[in-house]
Amino acid sequence: MALLLAACGPTKPPPDLLGGAQQRLSSARSAGAPTYAPMELRFAEERLDQARAAMVDRDYTLAANLAEESSVNSELAAIKARLGKLRESVDTLKQENAEISRVIGSTEPTDGGAP
Repeated sequence: MALLLAACGPTKPPPDLLGGAQQRLSSARSAGAPTYAPMELRFAEERLDQARAAMVDRDYTLAANLAEESSVNSELAAIKARLGKLRESVDTLKQENAEISRVIGSTEPTDGGAP
């Protein structure tokens, strides 16, 4: 009977089950996700919180699945943040180019009476 109970008991959690998810979440935050991908960042935070709760409940399979979802959402948030920053850079360069073109256009001599 004891053997049967031991077999049905909770298994040990995988080492550092939540560490990778936490690290990806931190990376997403530092990449600018709060500004550029707040929804994906929020999903990642929620899944990580749920994974922590599952760990407390010793539901390691659920915790692993939720940690993986958190990691995926964090990676998506980081990618969207990098894309948002690149778009801003492109927009800034376009504005600078337009200003340069405007300045160049206003300083060109006009043919007001060539001989």
